[in-house]
Amino acid sequence: MTERWYKKGKALQDEINGAAAPWALLWFLGQMSFVIKINGVTIYFDPFLNDFTDETGAGRSYGPPFSPDCGLEADYFICSHNHADHLNLRTLLPQAQTNPKTRFIVPRPFTSLLTGAGIDKCRVTGAQSGLKLELDGALTLTPVAAAHTAYEIDENGDDLYLGYVLSGGGCRIYHAGDTLVTPRLVETLQSFGPINIAILPVNGGDWERVGRGIAANMTVEDAAKLARALDADLSVPAHYDLLGGNAVNPSVFAEAMYRLCPSKKYHIFAPGECFHYHAR
Repeated sequence: MTERWYKKGKALQDEINGAAAPWALLWFLGQMSFVIKINGVTIYFDPFLNDFTDETGAGRSYGPPFSPDCGLEADYFICSHNHADHLNLRTLLPQAQTNPKTRFIVPRPFTSLLTGAGIDKCRVTGAQSGLKLELDGALTLTPVAAAHTAYEIDENGDDLYLGYVLSGGGCRIYHAGDTLVTPRLVETLQSFGPINIAILPVNGGDWERVGRGIAANMTVEDAAKLARALDADLSVPAHYDLLGGNAVNPSVFAEAMYRLCPSKKYHIFAPGECFHYHAR
């Protein structure tokens, strides 16, 4: 495996646990996995911390930053959908066992995966698009329907794929999960007002990957256009780096931003890097 971590292991854990600021702090853990710390609440979005080989035989191109049983000081683990690089029981179960304070938010159709694996149902919340959730009285989390190739619902009408808008501390952050850009998504996100930070999957899709069972995401071009449509202050590309055969060079996103919305900020993270964001 290639070594790509800017910081990892105990050094990274200590930094996340000890960090405090009156603004948003973000760490990139690879793929769509981010830690966001704001208003004293620590959230892991799409945590993916185990060794892994998917159904196509592709594995991680670099290892996880720390073991999934290290007992992270996380208030919430939030997952966008039931793919193993986003909702991963080999990551979630060890966290549930080592930190009884961590709570879990997943799309409502998949709550039974967690409770059936032994996580107490009082710690698991089923997210539904458009229904706001209050996090510790300090933040608001609003699930947004996502189209990972297409919008899909279960027999109860609940979305299988979600993104999330996290609001609080004078900041609004969109974590897209996995999704294409659709008119419905643009309209929904614009209703929130300007987005401060947009975290977007940019690996796209093509016939060869679809033939291997890999669902598509927005392209770098679509991501830059979405950032422009949302008047996003800071855009962050993700989901381009971790699994073999499903990657893209993030410099292409930089080129698209430079060409399509040159007045807007973007940041390409090194894995394990901390980013301090001051709301404009």
